Amino acid sequence: MTAPAPSTRGPGSRALILGLLLAAAIAAMLPALVARTRRLQTMRAGLAEVLGECGARYAAARSAADTAEVDAWRPALHGEQRPADPACGPYRRRNMIRAVQP
Repeated sequence: MTAPAPSTRGPGSRALILGLLLAAAIAAMLPALVARTRRLQTMRAGLAEVLGECGARYAAARSAADTAEVDAWRPALHGEQRPADPACGPYRRRNMIRAVQP
């Protein structure tokens, strides 16, 4: 007597378990990915605000002394002065501030 042939309909148990594990991993990582995306958008908006403030100050600078003063000035983010934030000088040296066209 021979054993009956296994049914070949649908995925096997290994493929089903692998699919379930993959779906669970994606479901577990999705909230972290969404939260990271929101943090990045907030960070980019804050950086744009700070660069705008620095750019406006550089546009108003009329001498090298004025520029040096702006280099040392620390912009406030949303009106809050944070000690760990850099001054405008490093942003200018990295060419992150667009030149203002007259």
